[in-house]
Amino acid sequence: MESKTKKIIALTAVAIAVITVIFIIPGSDDSNTMNFNGTEYTYEELTDEFGTEVVDGKTGVPLGDIILATNFADLDSDTQNETLFRIMADDGWQKNVTWGDLQTGILVEKDLMTSFPDLPGAYKVKNLASIDDVAIGPIAIIQADASWGSATETTWTELFAEIDEVNFTDNNQNMAGIELVNVFNYSGFSDLENATFTFEGADGYAKSVNYTEIQAGYLVEDDYKTYFLNLSGQYRVRNIIRIIVEY
Repeated sequence: MESKTKKIIALTAVAIAVITVIFIIPGSDDSNTMNFNGTEYTYEELTDEFGTEVVDGKTGVPLGDIILATNFADLDSDTQNETLFRIMADDGWQKNVTWGDLQTGILVEKDLMTSFPDLPGAYKVKNLASIDDVAIGPIAIIQADASWGSATETTWTELFAEIDEVNFTDNNQNMAGIELVNVFNYSGFSDLENATFTFEGADGYAKSVNYTEIQAGYLVEDDYKTYFLNLSGQYRVRNIIRIIVEY
């Protein structure tokens, strides 16, 4: 009799376990919510509200539409160029992008990953947890074909604390800044002679230069800009948020 009772108890436990697997575990996927400046969505809710589009061969929810609908600052005003957007994964990995980037980016269902057609692979943030707006300040120095986890993040404060500022003169004007060659050496880059360097501002303005020009170039703290002794003023990219190194 005792043996029969034990069998009944065991079968009951198995039945409960099966019910748990069927009814509880699938529902756990629905709890994967993402936070957009205080507004939470699941991926299914995003597709229902914003639909999907195909960008660079991938299908996903347009990030620009999400941002416009979720209580961010007035992005049609001039202040959009003073704001970055911090994309954070659930493991803490994060990248900063501009409003211009977001208008071309999508959120892909697989791995809940961001995808930007004009940015390196380092900006494919997997398992998205949140997107918030942040003030300009961080600067990313990345290799064009870098993997998603290999970009160098720094700040203007760090660069000017770690690299000696030097004085230079241009058109009889005395100025000060840190030499770009030292910036790239500090960031761990080598073989600079064979690289092309693209500087991007928060407003989307970008200029590319070669190593010869880098040797006569500086980062100037005023306006967070580039300054090249042998190039015209159009190469002074202000409010730099990203430098891409391409070999």
